[in-house]
Amino acid sequence: MNKNQVKMVRYGQLVNKVIEDTEAVQETMSPKFQALKDAIVAGTVADVAESDYAATLQSFTAGTAKYQGFLAQLQGVAAPARLMGNHKLLCGAYAEFVAGCEAMVAALHNAPAQLDEAAFSAAEADQDVATDKLMKYLQKISALI
Repeated sequence: MNKNQVKMVRYGQLVNKVIEDTEAVQETMSPKFQALKDAIVAGTVADVAESDYAATLQSFTAGTAKYQGFLAQLQGVAAPARLMGNHKLLCGAYAEFVAGCEAMVAALHNAPAQLDEAAFSAAEADQDVATDKLMKYLQKISALI
């Protein structure tokens, strides 16, 4: 392999690892997210046990910190020249995703009674939009690799 091919392979491997790691973190947080979302829909957030809520807050905080690390990895990789534009767009979409996660953590505050449901829902919507963008740019990059 020539130098450009090696760079392309390394880039592809890093992007793939970041996405796999992101999905793994999402899977660990999903049950806590779903339980909280169900409580919001049912209007029973005040009934959520403090310990469960604290565990959710801790899980979301830790997950968001991991996402921030993944973003740093994406931003730090040397993308091949022909992928540079799509790479910048991918990084931007991932940064939007991380910002949505940060907003969701901020919406939780410290207790069930303090949950800002509107901010929580807005953060979820922002994450969904960013995830759609991520998928779009990943497809473009995959087609070029």
